[in-house]
Amino acid sequence: MTASIRRDENLRRFRKYLRIDAALFIASMVGAFTLSGFAHLEKFYLILDVPIERVNISAQQFSAYGAAGFGSFLGSLFFAMSLVGTVTLLMLIFEKPRGDTVDSAASPKWIANVRDRAAENRVGFIAVGMLCLLTFVLLSTWYFLIRAPSNTGRAAALKLASTCDVRHVVYANLDKYEGCQIAESNDMLYFLKRHHNDSTGVEFHTFELPKAGIRSITGEKQRLTYKQ
Repeated sequence: MTASIRRDENLRRFRKYLRIDAALFIASMVGAFTLSGFAHLEKFYLILDVPIERVNISAQQFSAYGAAGFGSFLGSLFFAMSLVGTVTLLMLIFEKPRGDTVDSAASPKWIANVRDRAAENRVGFIAVGMLCLLTFVLLSTWYFLIRAPSNTGRAAALKLASTCDVRHVVYANLDKYEGCQIAESNDMLYFLKRHHNDSTGVEFHTFELPKAGIRSITGEKQRLTYKQ
């Protein structure tokens, strides 16, 4: 009877901790997606010379962009987990033995000395190992959540500036403008005017036009094939 009660208590405690862990995992993943998406889009619009605070971007869009480029981070996550397992095993080596399972006299003297020194400085070894692990996690987080999305944002901006389609804007007073529409805010449209494009880079400038008074916006003639 006592064993059954103890088993039920352990099961309830496990379910409680499992709910907490699941909530923390989901919150951390959403936060990581949002941070990654913001780093990507901030660099994207910075390269295109468009103020990101003026563009209509929701939190869901930030998360979507972050999740779209999150594959490399998931791959690195498995590598980090492997590294954590390795570090944990190394830390277990310096853990105090539970009993005299190995005769010190049977081991070489230098091994016995190393084992004794490790046992004497166990706290120091653990502290250094934790600091190294924390440094690795922080650097990995910075690279995969900020640096890598920023690089992909720059590449996406340059690709858009090189390949975007021109659109023609006509106002009610018959003023005409042309350029690639790259962003939109509540009251403005942002366009890119490409001047030169070759294998070394692309030359362009951006300009903004008010939405008020626009009569029509038309794109270039396109032909799409059925086969992809």
